[in-house]
Amino acid sequence: MEAVAHTPGPWKPRRGLRFDLPLCLGVLILVGIGLVLIYSSSGAYAEARHWEASHFLRQHIKKVIIGFFAFILGLVVPYKTWEKWARPLAIISLVLLVFLVGTGMAGRVHGARRWIQFVGFGLQPSELAKIGLVFYLAKRLTEKKSELHLFRKGMLASLPLAIIGFLLILMQPNYSSAATVLCITVAMVFVAGCRTSHLMSLGAIALPAMLGLMFSSPYRMKRVMAFLHPTDHVSSSYQSLQALISLGHGGFFGTGLGSSTQKLGFLPMPFTDTVFAILGEELGFIGTTVVLLLFAVIVWRGLRVAYRCSDRFGSLVATGLTVAVAVNVFMHVGVCVKLFPTTGQPLPFISYGGTSLIASLFGMGVLLNISGSISLSSASEPKVARTPVWGKISPSGAQSRFARVHPPVIQGGEA
Repeated sequence: MEAVAHTPGPWKPRRGLRFDLPLCLGVLILVGIGLVLIYSSSGAYAEARHWEASHFLRQHIKKVIIGFFAFILGLVVPYKTWEKWARPLAIISLVLLVFLVGTGMAGRVHGARRWIQFVGFGLQPSELAKIGLVFYLAKRLTEKKSELHLFRKGMLASLPLAIIGFLLILMQPNYSSAATVLCITVAMVFVAGCRTSHLMSLGAIALPAMLGLMFSSPYRMKRVMAFLHPTDHVSSSYQSLQALISLGHGGFFGTGLGSSTQKLGFLPMPFTDTVFAILGEELGFIGTTVVLLLFAVIVWRGLRVAYRCSDRFGSLVATGLTVAVAVNVFMHVGVCVKLFPTTGQPLPFISYGGTSLIASLFGMGVLLNISGSISLSSASEPKVARTPVWGKISPSGAQSRFARVHPPVIQGGEA
């Protein structure tokens, strides 16, 4: 009998939903921790207003459910779809910001116009703008790939909508969100391959402008002076001082879940802008460390996705979404430990909130979808040695700093 040689067929990827499991678990665990902390930190606040102790928890659960659907949407819709919708989404978010700032129809909360009331739901356009601008910048920087070494036609031509969004958010005023947009923009432009000298030149223009805005407003100056000299401005520095008391009271092991005393009317906004301080008081240094490690896992895995993604648009989106989470965490914790002046910045996935939570969960769903595309791409190729390396920046700046150099793919069954 003559032997028949077996020729393997073409390599086929395994079907099924694939994504970065540590990233997904990190997000879901933080959402769960947030539910517990919201109930613990908001009960006394609700009862003081003659509501049930679980009032804010019930409201938060509704938003978590909406956020879960947004999370699933980002997870199952191919991320390349958002490249087609990037420009319309960015324009819609900017229109909402213009409506918020220009019409006067938005209600003021603590002196700022940040929310549009819509069918009983507070819509915060700045949170939508962050997602929209990430998609738009990724698309624009992909289109301008061959011109990013040019200052005017490359980098500046990619930034008009980001600059407009930054200024509109600053006019609310919402300085923490404006700073987040600025950090996202700088990170994405840097990763896209723009020249460092161009970024430094832009910073040399932007820094004096931001300092001028700070010194031109008595409200902003009051917060800065309270940060620098808290004992001379007790009323303005009250929140940051009470947050430090909360963290100090918690010590290493904490007072126990539900046992905070600072939430009994001493610490303002205990379940939103200062929830990290309540976490530190009730669960101590150990609890805060666990939460920060979970955020570190999310940032690590997000940057890993950005590094491994061979698609330029996907890599830049992953970078922007990861930086957004990292900056929000850094600013929230920084305010609670008095590293920054007081500002309203929720802690992602944990603080009570609607638009911020929903937008963050949607962004993580998109990030997981990008990670899934990497897994499928790896499964569709034969097992050959692949060593990822950082992409080199060409003189034209055409290659992303997160670009990867792949060896030639060997087709299955061929030598």
